[in-house]
Amino acid sequence: MKWIQDCWSIPMTTFISKVFREPKRPSGGRQRLEHEQTFDGNLAQYESGDVMHLDDLNYNPIINLKVI
Repeated sequence: MKWIQDCWSIPMTTFISKVFREPKRPSGGRQRLEHEQTFDGNLAQYESGDVMHLDDLNYNPIINLKVI
């Protein structure tokens, strides 16, 4: 919202050109999670009995994926 405050006093054509400008640097895009791979990894850990880490409150299976 700061850019609206910064552009409040400039002409509308300048504001629109700033809003729809070309990016200055390339974007890697949104990093998508691979849910199937995460589920398969967690299922393999469960089936092998390696589930003690699931009782830890600091463990997040989405971020800390450990593929066997």
